[in-house]
Amino acid sequence: MQAIEYKGKWWLPSNKEYKVAGILYYLPGEEFRLELIGTFDSENDGSIAVIFSTQREQVIHGQASDGTNITLFDCGCHITHCGKADFSTAVYKARKIAIGMHLNSINDNRFFKASVKIPELSYWLYPASVDLCLDADDDHGVFVKMPGLQKEEDREVAKTKVKKGFSICLCRNASFQGGEFSFTPTFEQYTSLKIESDSLSSAYEYYVTAVRYERFLSLATLREVGFSELQLFSKEYYFKISKDKVNYKPVYFDTVFHQKTSLKKIEKHTFLFDYKQIAGNYPKIIRQWYANDKKFDAIRGHFLESIEYHGPFSYINFLVVIQAIEGFGNRYLKKEVDAYRKKLPEGHKSKKLHDILVTIFSMYKDVKAINQQTDFAAIVETRNYHSHLLPQRSKKWVDGDDLYKLTDELRKVLICCVLTYLGFSNGEINSLIEGSMNGLFRD
Repeated sequence: MQAIEYKGKWWLPSNKEYKVAGILYYLPGEEFRLELIGTFDSENDGSIAVIFSTQREQVIHGQASDGTNITLFDCGCHITHCGKADFSTAVYKARKIAIGMHLNSINDNRFFKASVKIPELSYWLYPASVDLCLDADDDHGVFVKMPGLQKEEDREVAKTKVKKGFSICLCRNASFQGGEFSFTPTFEQYTSLKIESDSLSSAYEYYVTAVRYERFLSLATLREVGFSELQLFSKEYYFKISKDKVNYKPVYFDTVFHQKTSLKKIEKHTFLFDYKQIAGNYPKIIRQWYANDKKFDAIRGHFLESIEYHGPFSYINFLVVIQAIEGFGNRYLKKEVDAYRKKLPEGHKSKKLHDILVTIFSMYKDVKAINQQTDFAAIVETRNYHSHLLPQRSKKWVDGDDLYKLTDELRKVLICCVLTYLGFSNGEINSLIEGSMNGLFRD
């Protein structure tokens, strides 16, 4: 992808009158690099002293040559130098960007809704907004009708209150581009996520809400999901359509550290489940996913890290999964694990992790995908060997292909744990797994 260039003038909010010319190179989700001809230090610009006076800027404002207002956040100054010229140059790299408005902080409460594009979402809930129609009496009589071009509220699906002040809904969309003289019309349909707030909220709050949903889709699709576009809407930024009607213009928000959009082909048959399969329970499931449950945060994070192997498989992949399973047992199954340990013969000794595994695997004895013959002792010894870096005391620990297979068995268990947390019964879990053609469940 080629970087988008914004040529313009840039300044600090604390010194609006002093503006510096420069070019912003914007590579979505990758890099926001601002190259200035000059610096923001008006007193020392052009002298060697400017090297020592530059600092990290929390906010930089700019206006591109086309009039677009841009805000850069959390900007580090990486290069400032003086040569034979009588001026300096500076390069700033930002971590967050808002294109369309000037904001004084990422926490400015100035937006009433957001729209999020996630490529996998259209596969997860088919938009059904464009129909291809054939005229039986004319071989060339092809036309498109767009039932999706209706009021926004009529295109909404499953609007749900997910946290204090915020609701989300899935929205079916359709768009039409006529091309030059309408000779080459193009049609697009897609499903987007709409986020609304009861009161004005910040870019940061909408971003966090969007990221939580893309992580939910990572579970549903069993692939690493990242949004491709986040649009924010403010009542300050609009143009008039008529005397009584306005159209709110989008402010594009992006960061360099959120999950990138996957380039892998989207294959719906490999999903764990789609919207249709959980439609009846969707509100309850999505509210639980958004629940402010600090105990689940680390488990969710480890689970998301385990969805796909990063680079060559290593023992790190195993440790991520087993730590999440151990955490689930410690945080949500304490009573069940303690009850199991009390039933053990007097004098019997076993590692607590072993007893957590026994308890969790027994929970899913009626889930066909879970291998009840899994060697718990091998899991415990392998975890201790790789995690605690202890000397080799047992021949039970595994490595290589055996560790890969063992990790996949544990990934299935972890998926079951997450689904249980969200309210799925074992019967429903069985149904979802048996209906998925994902390679994890197809040996």
